[in-house]
Formats: sequence, C-alpha cells, structure tokens
Amino acid sequence: MTLFKQIAILLSIFLFTILTTVLTLNFKSANDSVQDRLYEDAKNTATSLSLSLGSANGDVSMMSTMINANFDSGNYHYISLVDVDDVLIFDRKGESDLSGIPSWFLYFVSIEAPVASANVSAGWSQVGFLNVQSDETYAYMQLYTILKSLSISFGLIALVSLIVLNLILVAILKPLKEVQKQAEAVMRNEFIIQSSIPYTKEFKDVVLGMNNMVSKVKAMFDKGNEELKRQKELEYIDKTTKLRNRKYFIDKLPEYLKIDAVSHGGINIMIAFNGVVEANEEIGHRDVDNLFVEISNIFSTYAKEYENSMVARMNGTEFSILLPDCTPINALDMAEEISRKTQKLIESLKLNKDSVYLALGLYEYSYKENIGQLLSHSDNSLAQAKFKDAKIHLQKSDNVVEVMGKEAWRKIINTAIDNNSFNFVSWTAVDAKTKQINHNVLSLTLNIDKDTRYAYGQFMPAANQAGLSNKIYKNILDMMFQTPDKNLKGTTCSIRLPFDYLEIGSTYEYMSKLFELFAKNLCFKLIIEMPDKLVRQNNDKIKRYKTLFEKHGIEMGIFEFIGESIDYTYLQNLRPVYIKGEADYFLSQSEQALSAFRLITDTVGISLIATGVMKMDTLKDLQEKDIHIIQGRVTEMIDIQS
Repeated sequence: MTLFKQIAILLSIFLFTILTTVLTLNFKSANDSVQDRLYEDAKNTATSLSLSLGSANGDVSMMSTMINANFDSGNYHYISLVDVDDVLIFDRKGESDLSGIPSWFLYFVSIEAPVASANVSAGWSQVGFLNVQSDETYAYMQLYTILKSLSISFGLIALVSLIVLNLILVAILKPLKEVQKQAEAVMRNEFIIQSSIPYTKEFKDVVLGMNNMVSKVKAMFDKGNEELKRQKELEYIDKTTKLRNRKYFIDKLPEYLKIDAVSHGGINIMIAFNGVVEANEEIGHRDVDNLFVEISNIFSTYAKEYENSMVARMNGTEFSILLPDCTPINALDMAEEISRKTQKLIESLKLNKDSVYLALGLYEYSYKENIGQLLSHSDNSLAQAKFKDAKIHLQKSDNVVEVMGKEAWRKIINTAIDNNSFNFVSWTAVDAKTKQINHNVLSLTLNIDKDTRYAYGQFMPAANQAGLSNKIYKNILDMMFQTPDKNLKGTTCSIRLPFDYLEIGSTYEYMSKLFELFAKNLCFKLIIEMPDKLVRQNNDKIKRYKTLFEKHGIEMGIFEFIGESIDYTYLQNLRPVYIKGEADYFLSQSEQALSAFRLITDTVGISLIATGVMKMDTLKDLQEKDIHIIQGRVTEMIDIQS
C-alpha cells in the first residue's frame, strides 16, 4: 500500500471519528431537548387547563367539552381527569401515527413522553387531578428531521474535508511521487534527474541523494560510451584511408556467411598494391598515403552500387571489396574499371607502371562457406591474378551448386506455409557459471511427412532466394501466439526476427494486432531478438517496437552485435535484456574495448551472450573475460543443475 493511501486512510478515519462523535453529541443534545420540551408542553397544558376546569364548578359535561377542545387543538397522546378518590371522571386518548418514521430509527431511538399532573379546584373545594401526556409522534418526526439535516451537513463537511485533504496530500507528497518514479526508472536502468527540488527537508535530502546517484551512474555510462567509441575507432578504422580494417571485416563476415543471410552469395575482390617500397622511394610516404586515399575513394564509389557492400583495408598493401549479390560478369567489369582508373593515378605520379600496379583477385563466394574458406580462396585468387597480364583473376566457389532446384524448393515451402507444416525445436543458452539454463532458443523444422523433415539450415536459404522468408516468419508468429506450445510452459524462450522482416511497413501493424489478441495466452516468457543492424538505428520504428513489446510483457534481445555503432546510447534507450555476439568477436576485443563495453552493459543491466561456442577451450577463454552465458555445442557438455 502506498504512503499516500496509508496517510489518507489514517486521516479519513480520524476525520470520520471526529465527525461521528460531534454528530452523536449533537443528536443526543437534540434528543434531550425534545424530551424536555414534551414535559414542558404537557406541564403548561395541565396547569392552564386545570384552571379552566375549575371554573366549571364540577360540571362534568362542561369539563369534558373543555378537555376535548384542548385535545383536538394540540399534540397529546392522553388527557384524563380523576376525582380525589382516583376514580376516572373523563379521559381522551389518541393513536400515535409513526408510519412516516423508518423502523430502524424507531429501533435505535426511544422516546418516552412524561406525564404532567395538576390539581383541579372549584373555589376552595378540590374536584380532582388532571393528567396530561404529549404525543411522542411529533418528537420522533422532529428528531428524524434533525438527524437528516445533521447527516447531510456532516456529509457535506466530510466530502469537502476529504477533497481538501486529498489536495493537501497530493501537494505535500508530490515530491515523493517524483522520487518513486525516479526509483522505478532506476530499476528499469533509466537515468532520470529530478529538477524540481522539494522544500520539505526529508524529501529534499532523498531527491538530492537520488539525483547524485543517478548522475554518477549516467556519468559511468557516458564514460563507457565515449571510451568504447574511441576504442572502436582505433580497432575498426584505418587511420590513413578511413576505411574499415581487417578486424572489422572479420567481425562483419558472419552476417554474410550464415543460413538465413539476406544474400546467398556474391563476389569478394581481394586487391594488392604492388611496388609500395619503390613508390615511397620515388615520391615519398606522404604522396603514397594520398595515393592510397584516392584509390580507396575509387573502391568506395564502385562498392556503393551494391547494397550492404563492404570495403576494408586488410593490411598496409591489401584491400578487400565484398559485393553481395554481384555476378561474376559485373564483378569483372568493375575490376577492369578499377584497374584502369587506378593505373591512371599511378601514371599521373610518374611511377613505373611495371613495378607499381594493382592486382585484383575475384572470388565468387557462397553463404555456406566459413570465414577461413572465403579468405583462403580470395588469397588464392589474388595470387593467381599477380601472374596474369591483366592482373585480374576470377575463381568460383565449389559450394554454389544447389542440391534441389529453386522451383522445387518454392513448391515445398509454399505447401508448408499453406498447411502450417512448421514445428518449433529448441536448444539452450546456458550460464556456465551457475550451470543454469538462461533461456531456450527456438528454431524451426519443416515437416513434409513423418519420414521427411528439413532443418532450418536446409530450407531457409532457399526461402530467402525465393522471397518466401517473410511469409514463413508471419506463419510461425501466428503459430506461436495462437496455439502456444504447452511443453514450453513456465520457461523463457527467444526467437530471432530478421532485418528484412522487421523493416516491412506492415510487420508492426500485424504484430500489434496479433499481440493484442493473443499475447495474454502465452504460457512462457518471450524474448524477441532483433538484429543490431536494425536496433542501432535508434529511430521511431525501433522505439515503437520496444513500446509494443513492453505493453505485452515481451522483452527485447539483440543479436549479431559487433559494436559497429558510432554511439551506444541506443542501448540505454532500448535497454535490451541481453546482447548476443559471436564468441570470436568477444575474444578478439582488446581489454580496453571490452572493459568499456562491460561498463555500458553493466550500468543498464544488459547480459552478454556468446554464440557459436563449440569447444571447451573457447568457453574457458570467454570466462576469463567474464562472459559466462553461451550458446553452441559446448552447452551439451555442461552439467545443468535442475
């Protein structure tokens, strides 16, 4: 219960007690006053009527007439006349009409009208005694009216008092409400500085303390952010040409060489600059560096023709241009243009073209290859190019041949979509330190029949090439939310959604409607993993996804992280539950870069998860860098604690 409610209830009880006490005392006073008035009225009537009866000289008929006249003109329950021997001479009684009084009031309020007596004398001779009792109906009606008036008055007083009390408490506790919001923000790893400082000393001290703490945490995040940006610039950028370097190229390649890559292959052009030593001797280091810059600009200009292309300086004399979805014919044309333009630059500096030249080795790669295969084949193609007159050589990959044709795959996948033939399979992300399962990673299988099943790695490349992957993801989201797997009840599960699917304008609207209808039916905790390539844009689209996920109790994770961003404040804004990167990426980071990165993630409560951990030696190396949550074959070797 909040402090506001506690204080409000306490003060309300206090106010109710006071008002009830005052109401009771007022009503009791009114009750006593009414009863006194009943006696006074009866006494006055008895006195005045006894004098009138004395003038009748004992005439019973005349006295009866006088008694009737008084009874009819007043509010009396009983008037009687008895002689000196207590023998009744005449009496008159009336019936009390209490129909207008609620029964509960009659139950709680009891009124007894007193009897007033007076002597009746005719001269010096005593005729008898006159007894008068007022009718209590009038008293009941008067008290009931008084009670209603008091209740309404005190009710209005209570209402006004409660409203005033509420306004006063809101004003007094407003700083505390802001402190509560600030504390909740800290729990969500948000940094909020409260600018409005309260006057109340206790609240003021708390606000200043919270502001100081949040400022320090934010300063830590900003320091880590700046340090990581500086380290990434040192680690990923070539100082001379401002191109990406070999380390970036290696860290980025897994995005292109994977099962669900957007591109199924392309061309990697490995370029070697021969004769650097001779060029330095002839024109000097500075002019050679300027030459490298101009050549780099040529590379970048041609690479821009292909989406998601990558240009990197691999070492002092070698460059690489990765061109996804580029055909061999187009790549050869590009290589010839690059060779021609660079040769003109070399000749313009009056360098010997026989000793100073570019060799271009073209390799047609496939998404199925690993990094080592791509680099070794590219180097081999470059070596072949150096022995050719044109200094250009094209080598094709052996992995480009598909076992099944595109049309056959298209038919199988379309049938699976129509028949909902996809099933979830899962493997685990494990915390090797605590030996606990961190979460289950969901993947897919395509089931044709009980004997024919295709794994994710078999059908998804074909689906990407056929343009059917987005339909598959829509299908599996429908399946996940509309018919959730009861076997996953009580667990935490993650599912990856690719860049292209999330970029489609209709995806957000579709997911919003799906979550609104079915998110409450999920029997497990869901984490949706989004590619860092999309998340680091930190635009309104990503923020809308984040808001949508939070609304329905879904958390966000990041995968394919290589620290490519120029600013890491998006991690603070979006606060993913974890970041996944290849094990090789984490192991290749310098101590300074990883320390700065850990400062950022620890500040905002983000876990780091290494993927593709296949050997125990790799796990040990990761643990030395304080990374304990892993995915990969090694998880099968860890004794999971139940």
